[in-house]
Amino acid sequence: MYKVYLALPIYNPCLFYGIMGCMFKKLLLISLLLFNPLKINNGYDQNTRITFNGINETCYGTLLSKTSVSGSWSSEIAFDLNAPDNVKEFFKDFKDEDNYFYLNYFQDVSGGYLYWPFYPPQDFKILLYYPDSDTFILSEGPISRYALSSTYTVTVENGSMTVERNYDYLHMFTNTLIRLLICTLVPCLITLLFYRPLKKDYPLIISNNLIFQIVIHLLISLYSYKNGFSIVEYFMFLWIPHLLFAFYQGHLYKNRSYSIGSAYFAALSSQAGAYAAGLLLVDLLPGLFTLI
Repeated sequence: MYKVYLALPIYNPCLFYGIMGCMFKKLLLISLLLFNPLKINNGYDQNTRITFNGINETCYGTLLSKTSVSGSWSSEIAFDLNAPDNVKEFFKDFKDEDNYFYLNYFQDVSGGYLYWPFYPPQDFKILLYYPDSDTFILSEGPISRYALSSTYTVTVENGSMTVERNYDYLHMFTNTLIRLLICTLVPCLITLLFYRPLKKDYPLIISNNLIFQIVIHLLISLYSYKNGFSIVEYFMFLWIPHLLFAFYQGHLYKNRSYSIGSAYFAALSSQAGAYAAGLLLVDLLPGLFTLI
């Protein structure tokens, strides 16, 4: 009789590192080719939103810019705005003593709201004009745009303005927490369901995934606060920390866990699941990543 031996694949650390290293180099090359160091176009534009309290008559408003150009807005290029001629003439002829520029854009703010949709001035003053009384109010001191979507509350009283930032930081924190919990839960479940560790390994699994996701999503929120965050940035860059962490997590599981077999594969598969969960979230629920 002949004995038949089956050649079963044996885990080879050198082979595993070689494959992962090759994959990492290829993905890094793709990201570098996609990356434009001058600008990442993620589909979000800077904007400024101002809510006014105390405007009780017809009023028009604009932002005077520290520079003569901001995005496509310019002090030299006029637009055909729908407003009475006397209003157009007022803004066109207005001269600021600090040499702030009118960028040929204003709005009817009688309803208490001004929205500058894209590339508003970085440093500006607020100018309000009341055509019925032919009077104006100019904010004191420069105001700086501070976020992707910079929001302010302006109180108009006794011929002057009080300007306050009113960014929805609670909403930003809530979104960060939701992303964090989902992207922590997914890799933990993958490890628990497919690799069946003992309960005494649970704290190790949960803690290192939680710490990693806290760092990732705090950085996403900080970046998004200024620039917005979309599937473009996620696809181009987020695979890198997930892959690097998978190597570290595999080393951690191999040396500190009691029962996680195939430690590196467990880490790689769980981080692939975490990356996929985040990719799905940013694609289907982009509002969780960017406040506009």
